[in-house]
Amino acid sequence: MSMFARRWIVMPAALACAALVTLTALSHAQGEEKKSGPLPKPIYGDFFMSAKIGSFKMLPYNDDKPPEGHFEMSFTGTVLVDTSDAVKHPRGLKTTIKTEGAVKQEINYHGRIVFHGSGKIIVDGGWHALQWFGRDMTGHLNGSAVFRLNGEFDKNLETGYYWYTNGKKADWGTGGMQPTCPESIYTVANPTVKINGKGH
Repeated sequence: MSMFARRWIVMPAALACAALVTLTALSHAQGEEKKSGPLPKPIYGDFFMSAKIGSFKMLPYNDDKPPEGHFEMSFTGTVLVDTSDAVKHPRGLKTTIKTEGAVKQEINYHGRIVFHGSGKIIVDGGWHALQWFGRDMTGHLNGSAVFRLNGEFDKNLETGYYWYTNGKKADWGTGGMQPTCPESIYTVANPTVKINGKGH
């Protein structure tokens, strides 16, 4: 058998082997995708806040965990809601918004909705981000999110407060505090000191 004949026999075998490897990899990837399924619901918590004057932004933990839950806020000022119409929610949640009082919708640009006035806003479901600037704000989230708080000193030299269900209030400050909902609790383990091979 000539060298060229042997080459033509080997090449189809190599191509068949490569195709088999590719199909196996695709099948494995599809199996992994099916196993992963829908994203699980994150743990919810309760987050409360109030400020006479300031701003905040409600942010995602990461691309797979944007804000979600039930949010109510009384305020005077401007609110931007970056809804699931603008950025699809990874768990398929939709954004529903209700307002009360003298709060008017000013802009709706591809699902990014701006409200202005004095009253109340109620947001349910899932959304990409929510931002407020103004005064006389009180808010409560039952859900999951990261907050970035920026306070300004009022006439009593206070910047605002945030707290959890334990009721212990913390200052907003003016430097961009970043609390989470639910509360992130960090603990430091006591180190084990060994003397002559014995732990104490």
